[in-house]
Amino acid sequence: MQAERKKILLYALDYDIKDVHTYAGYKGDLVLKITTNDKNAMLAIRKFALDLGILEVVIKHIPPHTEYEIYCVTKEENVYHVKMDDDKKKKEKQDDIWSKTILH
Repeated sequence: MQAERKKILLYALDYDIKDVHTYAGYKGDLVLKITTNDKNAMLAIRKFALDLGILEVVIKHIPPHTEYEIYCVTKEENVYHVKMDDDKKKKEKQDDIWSKTILH
């Protein structure tokens, strides 16, 4: 396990957490997901992860429950990222259905 994720996990164990998952994201980045009902724990874990220089920290609040999901994303240096040429990237961006979706 990557050193940063291990530090976050060990830090989070000092708090009241419900669940922990670790997995690879779709680009090969590593994701650590921590679930807690404690808002103070969520804030402390988020601050700790950001202080470590984590690539991205995302908080998801799940109403009506007082449940928080903390996603800590770190780069995996050993993963090969597929490189696409610029023309293919432009076409995929144009054909992306989500960019055409309007949310109200």
